[in-house]
Amino acid sequence: MVKDTLKQIGLSDKETEVYLCVLEHTTITPTLISKKTGISRPTVYAAGKALQNKGFIAEEPSSAGIRFIALPPRVIVSDLEKRQDALDMQFALAGSLIEELNLLPKSQGYSIPKVQFIDDVHFLEYAFKKSDEWDKSALSRDATWWGIQDSTLVENMNDWLVWYWKRADKKIRTKIVTNEQEEGYSFKGQENPRREMRYWRAGEHIRATNLVIGDYILIVNTYKRPYSIFEIYDAVTAEGLRQVFKGIWNDLG
Repeated sequence: MVKDTLKQIGLSDKETEVYLCVLEHTTITPTLISKKTGISRPTVYAAGKALQNKGFIAEEPSSAGIRFIALPPRVIVSDLEKRQDALDMQFALAGSLIEELNLLPKSQGYSIPKVQFIDDVHFLEYAFKKSDEWDKSALSRDATWWGIQDSTLVENMNDWLVWYWKRADKKIRTKIVTNEQEEGYSFKGQENPRREMRYWRAGEHIRATNLVIGDYILIVNTYKRPYSIFEIYDAVTAEGLRQVFKGIWNDLG
């Protein structure tokens, strides 16, 4: 039981054996400890040095060399208190360091992408929930949705589109090319002058809507079940893709 407890507070097997031997004899030479425990003398010396550093024993010279002296057991608590004080100080310093590091300017050239996949069950719910955040990001950039639309988006996200254009900020607009003429697909607000669409004949085989708004990239599948949204939040990638979509838009103009 005593051995287990000593190990739990940080002593190794050899340190435990040496300490108990010293404690039993009060004062004893390393050579005699080696004979009584079967531990080699170099290991006894090493364990003795570690025990001295931890405050369990002391060392005194003698005519036979050196002797280890057991210190009162209460010093164990004293040593642990010192280590606890040091640990508390390290925690305090770590907390202060975290606060200071958070204040350091972040690099604008790189960001860690955040990726989410939204399945069919939460598909529309997520679109309603995130719209304000998407718009806020857009307004911090150019207030424009850029991208390529699969026309089935209009049919299968009709409720969201009607709601979106009723509450969207007046600065928000779209400049999106579509893979199919929108005849046959309609929703209230479809002719909103801020909703600019251009037909792209070369996009006829596209079966997923790809959008950039602010620092968000959305890949929306409404072509067939299960519907889904794949969302990437990354300023660097979004800006690169925005330039691609702008180029396609301008070529069609």
